[in-house]
Amino acid sequence: MHVAGLTVSHGHKDGNWEPVQERSADIKVNRGTLVQPNLDGLWSTSLLPGSKDSLFQKCFGGFVLLCLTASWSLGATLPVYAAWLLWQEDAKILGTAILGFLAWPYVFPVKPWPSAARFWLRAAAYFDGGCSMSFEERVPNDLSIPQLNCYHPHGIFTLGLILNSGIRCSAADRKPTSERWRRFVGSNLGPIPLVGLAAEQLVQLPVFRHIMVLWTGNIESASKRNMLRKMNRGESFGLCPGGFHELTLFRRGHEHVFLKKKGFIYYALRHGYRVVPAYTFGESSTYVNALADWCKQARIKFADWGIPAILITGPCWWVPLLGLLPFGDGGLHTVHGTGRTFPKIDKPSEEQVEEYHAWYVKALEELFERHKQRFGLVPDQHLEVNI
Repeated sequence: MHVAGLTVSHGHKDGNWEPVQERSADIKVNRGTLVQPNLDGLWSTSLLPGSKDSLFQKCFGGFVLLCLTASWSLGATLPVYAAWLLWQEDAKILGTAILGFLAWPYVFPVKPWPSAARFWLRAAAYFDGGCSMSFEERVPNDLSIPQLNCYHPHGIFTLGLILNSGIRCSAADRKPTSERWRRFVGSNLGPIPLVGLAAEQLVQLPVFRHIMVLWTGNIESASKRNMLRKMNRGESFGLCPGGFHELTLFRRGHEHVFLKKKGFIYYALRHGYRVVPAYTFGESSTYVNALADWCKQARIKFADWGIPAILITGPCWWVPLLGLLPFGDGGLHTVHGTGRTFPKIDKPSEEQVEEYHAWYVKALEELFERHKQRFGLVPDQHLEVNI
């Protein structure tokens, strides 16, 4: 089946198609050696590059990714450029126009636009192995118990979290009974948490706020105030517990997570949330961090201040702008593990936080070990956990 230039695979078993069960088809992933991972036993909805016009699809997927990465850089530089224009006698009108454009989503309401979510999902075609969203449990969540999905690794742009989570619900018009829901989410996989939390400075970043945060409706602030507001309301959501520290320690080809911070465990206990670990295979292969071997302790200190000290390059590093494209010879495959419902404890003790944090670390390591060989990782490659 082809959807907007992508192939949506609804799985097979023993040669017989099972569109109701939504078991994923095999996915080709290239990690130096072409492999054919077997996703039997996982409940999956997979977005794969189509075989027809694949070069065009890959190029268009690259364009989508450039729009995403450029929105970050433009959001950081356009306000400065506009302010500089205001100081120029012959460019004040242009500077005012740019500032007005940037200020629009902060002044006027911007409604979610499902077509924007479908546009972002076209990025899956850039990756040779496409993107897949898989679950170890057939019904990952009925949301009767609020759920906290925890995604690793952070990567550079959290592409796994962006492409393999709530944005698929938005692409399906947030209608679980629709045909688009079956295509993008899966008839037996929903509902899933719609919102993912991101750093406050990113959520408020001009351009990115408009085209990604508001148009999709899937990203909110990861500030403590907003997270507690959602938990007090019993709302389900996803986040990257490793945050900027996991981003700072990014090294291509290394499966590494940062789990020294335990606040998400503490608040999950206070509010009785179901915690689900999720791992995106392929995220660690998307970029090269040129600073990976430099001044590690200093860069971690910057991360403490909310500043990711990284210098990224992709396969086209020598070409302006195209250097922001990731390596596309693999795929982005997010597997959600079997979660655990935490007891609701008004004031969790340090020992209780340690106990459930230890469970989470072990659950994430076991999730990685169960599925690493599906995606071309060698048996002796293990998850590096910084705790």
